[in-house]
Amino acid sequence: MKLTRVIFFLLFIPFASTGQGVSMLPSELPKNLFGSWVDSKKNIVLIVSENYIVIQNELYFFNEIVQDNEVVNFTCVRNFDVKYIGITNFGTSNISLDEGYKISQLTKAKVSSTDKLPKTLLGSWFYNKEQVEILEDVVLYSGGSYLLDYAISTNNVNYYLVLYKEGEYYLAYNYINDEGQFLNTHFLNNNVFKKESFFHKHFKEFVSVGVLLLFILGFCLFRWKIALTKKKEVTKRKFTEMQLKSIRSQMNPHFLFNALSAIQNLINKGDSERANHYLTEFSQLMRLTLDKSEKGLVPLYDEIESIKKYLELERLRFSFNYEIILDPQINTNEIEIPAMLIQPLVENAIVHGLKEKNGDKKLTIKFKTEKQNLICLIADNGIGIEASEAKKNTHLKREPYGLKLAKDRIQLINENYNTNAKVHITDISNNSDETGTLVEIFMPLQY
Repeated sequence: MKLTRVIFFLLFIPFASTGQGVSMLPSELPKNLFGSWVDSKKNIVLIVSENYIVIQNELYFFNEIVQDNEVVNFTCVRNFDVKYIGITNFGTSNISLDEGYKISQLTKAKVSSTDKLPKTLLGSWFYNKEQVEILEDVVLYSGGSYLLDYAISTNNVNYYLVLYKEGEYYLAYNYINDEGQFLNTHFLNNNVFKKESFFHKHFKEFVSVGVLLLFILGFCLFRWKIALTKKKEVTKRKFTEMQLKSIRSQMNPHFLFNALSAIQNLINKGDSERANHYLTEFSQLMRLTLDKSEKGLVPLYDEIESIKKYLELERLRFSFNYEIILDPQINTNEIEIPAMLIQPLVENAIVHGLKEKNGDKKLTIKFKTEKQNLICLIADNGIGIEASEAKKNTHLKREPYGLKLAKDRIQLINENYNTNAKVHITDISNNSDETGTLVEIFMPLQY
């Protein structure tokens, strides 16, 4: 490259100027001329440096510079190409670039160059089997390291880079089209490198995910094989689960009657906003109930979510506060309990305890573990069992029936799973100055 520039300097150095033209060195150019110049569309057309000049995406070296009044004429060389240009009005922020076949009006770029490689260009670029790697402070290509001399962009997307290695300068610039992002380079050859794709960049991650998916598939096949061996056991449990579903289907009409009655009451009062809210909560609870309708056992997490929905619905009819307390040691996703076992007892506490009380009303539901049992405590500060029995209407027998269904279900669970689940009810009013009822449900942690 150096030898080529010397040969062209000797071949093309002009004879002494005949007019007022004065030869000058690049370092003697007006300071205002150095930097980047853009056209009316903000595209970089000209870059002037003491060591090189970039004209229309091509990097040239100076052969001769002659100033004639306000015109500076350049003879530039690049490999075997010679470029003649003239620049006028260089004393202002606007200049005219005369390339012989056209004249362009240029304006000084308002952005400054940077000495760091742009983050948008970092990474790998490919052309056939060749690769350019742009790091934070160096560009690697064909085993060589190229340092950054000049970098500029007018839109923070398209950059012009001038790199140097062992005293030689090279131009590179990027652009984006529908096929991707490309980097045009003038290293050994004028090649266009394409930015690495998402697949190339994350190839190792794709391989890792593929191996993990194969492992998961193998594990699932293993579990499926184990499940086949349990088919006889599942068949044996079907009969008891159908009995549990039958009991649960008898409980649903009771709640539907209460919920629809509440909606009708809100509509009759003209409270459409609360009625719409009630319908939304009701539909969500019904969806949760239907999702569990095919299961005898459900995760504790699902049961708690159903209870929360139910309590929010009941709070629209009866004003009370509630709290659900969960022992931190309990994993609600691993522990399973009979579906819809707790809800009728919670309903009993609200309708027969809290509904009849005046003043502050509170319901507390607590889950804890003791030895091999999961214990659910349902405590209310209502009127208590005895007072509730005294207020009973002989035409309303649904709540005792719901409580009986819950006890019957526990009995079936004990028979099917050989467990010792039970329900214990205490009238708090008999033991203290407070009023209310405490229901204790003992269930096994494993079935």
